[in-house]
Amino acid sequence: MTRRYCDLVMKGGITSGLVYPTAAIALSREYTFKNVGGTSAGAIAAAACAAAALGQRRKELQPRKFAGGDAMGFAGLEAVAKDLSGKGFIYGLFQPSAGVRSVYRLLVVAAAKKGLAAAIVAALVAMAWGAGLVFLLVLLALLGLGYALGGLAGLAAAALPSLLCALLAGGGWSIRQAASTIRANQMGICTGMRPQGSRDRGTPALTEWLHGVIQSLSGQPANDPLRFEHLWKAERYPGEPATHETLTLRVITTSVSHHEPRSLPLEKGGGQFWFRREEFDRLFPASVVDWMVAQGEPRTVAGKTYHPLPNGGDLPVIVAARMSLSFPLLISAIPLYEPDFAATVEAKVGADTTAQPARRLDATDALTSGGARPGDAQPDRPFRICWFSDGGISSNFPIHLFDAPLPRWPTFAIDLIYAGTDDARPREVSLHPDNVSGWSRRYQSIERPGAIAEVAAFLFGIIGTMQNWRDLLLSRAPGYRGRVVTVPLAANEGGMNLDMPEEVLRSIAAKGTIAGEIVVDQFDFNCHWWTRWRNVAASTERFVIAFADGAAEPLNDSYKAAYSTAVTGKPAAPCYKPSAAQSAEAQKRFLTLSGLGAAWGSPAPSMQKGAPRPLPYMTISPVY
Repeated sequence: MTRRYCDLVMKGGITSGLVYPTAAIALSREYTFKNVGGTSAGAIAAAACAAAALGQRRKELQPRKFAGGDAMGFAGLEAVAKDLSGKGFIYGLFQPSAGVRSVYRLLVVAAAKKGLAAAIVAALVAMAWGAGLVFLLVLLALLGLGYALGGLAGLAAAALPSLLCALLAGGGWSIRQAASTIRANQMGICTGMRPQGSRDRGTPALTEWLHGVIQSLSGQPANDPLRFEHLWKAERYPGEPATHETLTLRVITTSVSHHEPRSLPLEKGGGQFWFRREEFDRLFPASVVDWMVAQGEPRTVAGKTYHPLPNGGDLPVIVAARMSLSFPLLISAIPLYEPDFAATVEAKVGADTTAQPARRLDATDALTSGGARPGDAQPDRPFRICWFSDGGISSNFPIHLFDAPLPRWPTFAIDLIYAGTDDARPREVSLHPDNVSGWSRRYQSIERPGAIAEVAAFLFGIIGTMQNWRDLLLSRAPGYRGRVVTVPLAANEGGMNLDMPEEVLRSIAAKGTIAGEIVVDQFDFNCHWWTRWRNVAASTERFVIAFADGAAEPLNDSYKAAYSTAVTGKPAAPCYKPSAAQSAEAQKRFLTLSGLGAAWGSPAPSMQKGAPRPLPYMTISPVY
């Protein structure tokens, strides 16, 4: 039997990620995974899926070495999916730190949409827990002032204003205390680990649980964290395509400090971030931190010790997954460090006004793949903190992952559609492999009964647009859309609903199974591949015609030098100088592309006619 391969990309969605394990299990019955990726909750699922795919390979190809039994591979993932569908299991993974537990309960009540009364009660409880004494002191002080000024009449007159002022003071104090605790807790209510002093030693928190899942699904020993290189170098099935990596996992995180998304793992040699052990001990299991600390030489600057973060294949999978799932304020962000060149330059300039920055990069790889190069962290150079948060901030549905002009196997993607966000929201899990049916706009009304609520809805709409516009446009594009299965979720399913009833949990998991089965039954790779070719033909034509326009004789003499260099090799290139062989080849390609653009203009039949709409563009775009 010819083995079929596929990739899988999963969207962020907090508890909505319950869809993914069952979908991956259904797909695994017909497909072998090659590349898996995702963001936020999708990254958690991607890590588990990749670990299960590795474990399945190990069981089948190296049974004597790996005897993990039903805990490994997709049999193990089925057990994980069953656990996640149990009442209270997901809720138990989120363990708030002391000082913000009342805030966490308020968040749970608000997300469950139990009504205004329940939210008000939860807010009052949170305030009483965090600022009950402040509330009482302010209330008594104002009531006493009213009594002192006007006796019983003054007391009665001051009652309502005193209560309102006390509520404002208590609320403000509660917010201040919660913000202080969240800041001290690395910008989150839950660290992902059990809080210090927790009495419940039997229930793992999110990161602890996920690390155990990844280790057991892959068959990796407890003291040796699963790393990307284990996936890359996994044994291949007979006849498997000779790709550069056997299995690939990619997840998205967001560098809030740099205002940009990053794809993990970071390339080895491209750049280097650092971490502090005392901070990572609060975020990751001790065995993972021990292993990372042992991998590189630390540096001590201003009394603080920094360890190099493993890059490339050396990065533990749990670290990448956790960096992607750092939902703002709910789950702690990840603090990393990079050398602070600005501070070093300012210090030198202060001592010597002729001092200039000595650093020069030949390319931006060091910036786009992780801070500075390994040798840039000098003993006299201070470090600065870089906060990494949820990948969904910048790319919540990274459908671009693993894309190719003409794919050798399909890259499936799972999109989660929430109630009230689509003109023609599908009632059932659906796939449109013909790329034509089922079109609809995403639309979410901001109209609310109250002005404050409507302004808030407007602001959240702006945030949602900034977060999702690129992913949304790609998911609509021909050649992308036909491989996306949409899973509709009701208002009480997934999202921030952390404490869902068991029947709701099982409903979400069942939708995941249906999604996988629909892809297996309905996806037509031949139609998909042909659609991609029509896209490539049309976009290439547009590109070379535009190239030919730009390759025409320069409009004035001041632009002729570069044109002459491209056509004849003279004068010498002003930058990015090629070798002699490269220069000769570049001249041939320049003339070839110019000729194609002219030939593909008007006399030749245009490949854009009848091509999938909207017509695609080939553009130069940065990779992340």
